[in-house]
Amino acid sequence: MKKLSDSELIALFKKGNNEAFEELVMRYQSHVYSYVLSITKNEESSQDITQDAFIRIFKKLKNYNDENKFKNWIFTLARNMTMDYYRKNGRKNIPLETQDEEGFSMIDILADKEPQPEKAAAIKSESESVNKALSRLTAEERELIYLKDSMTFKEIAEMQNKPIGTLLSKFNRALGKLKKILLETEPEVYYEYMR
Repeated sequence: MKKLSDSELIALFKKGNNEAFEELVMRYQSHVYSYVLSITKNEESSQDITQDAFIRIFKKLKNYNDENKFKNWIFTLARNMTMDYYRKNGRKNIPLETQDEEGFSMIDILADKEPQPEKAAAIKSESESVNKALSRLTAEERELIYLKDSMTFKEIAEMQNKPIGTLLSKFNRALGKLKKILLETEPEVYYEYMR
């Protein structure tokens, strides 16, 4: 299937082409999973939530009418399902930084799906440094940094129903805070990635 826009894929899916939906899943699944994982810190829960989100998308997509905001819709749906998961399981504090059982973080997942063995130790050390710095930010600041990895400011503004200027300001403050923390605690990571 040639590179089609989300709107074109949605239109094909509505006409009964399930391959179009598979393409949408391939396009967004890893981003949605990484975002959910950034909130849950749990691979298994994140996989379940992501799978459930795409099942819900499949069921609702035939009646979906705002094709230009599809990306916002799926991230909002994933966020709401993650919050529902925490409410149902009685957890009040929702962690935003993450590491799997091997010690790799979302940063590793986004940067390199399968790190080479010689890179693994360096990646683990760098991601631990970034995760420690991220943990010193507020939950709102961390979420904005994670969302910006997959979405534009316009999309985030629409998803959160906030003005773009407000989000830009908050993002710049969060990024400045993250850079300052890394410069003070891990200058080599700062000079490698953040300058």
